[in-house]
Amino acid sequence: MQTNLSFKQAMQATQIPSSPSLRRILFALLFTPLLPPFYATLFFAEPWSLPIGLMLTYPSAWLLGLPIVLLLRRMQRLDWWALALAGAVCSLPALLLYWWINTPPHLEVFSVLNAFELLGWGAFSGLCFWLLGIAGDSSVSLRTLLDIGPPQR
Repeated sequence: MQTNLSFKQAMQATQIPSSPSLRRILFALLFTPLLPPFYATLFFAEPWSLPIGLMLTYPSAWLLGLPIVLLLRRMQRLDWWALALAGAVCSLPALLLYWWINTPPHLEVFSVLNAFELLGWGAFSGLCFWLLGIAGDSSVSLRTLLDIGPPQR
């Protein structure tokens, strides 16, 4: 018996369930917006960027990201690439704000390269959202995410 599967058949066999739990989606929506400002603070060694980043990422995630995710969930299109695009869309308000304000002296001048970097941060967030909220079928909680407490049997 030959069990050679084509790449497309193998990907279809490992597809994500069509309707992940709303609890996992909300869990991912709570933690994913933390990532861009946290990593920006670490990479650029600028502690002031964390609160400003949080003020930008959470409203964007809840006002743009949640409706997009619920629409994608209804359409059964919660693929990694769709959520990466949704993350890039969620970074558009920050991109427009960066373009609109006069650049402070301690930031780089707005340019096309910086715009693509910001869109990349958004796509990264969308992928992280997919990993936390959609991929896999195990339950996700703070206990499993942070490995808190004794092992469960």
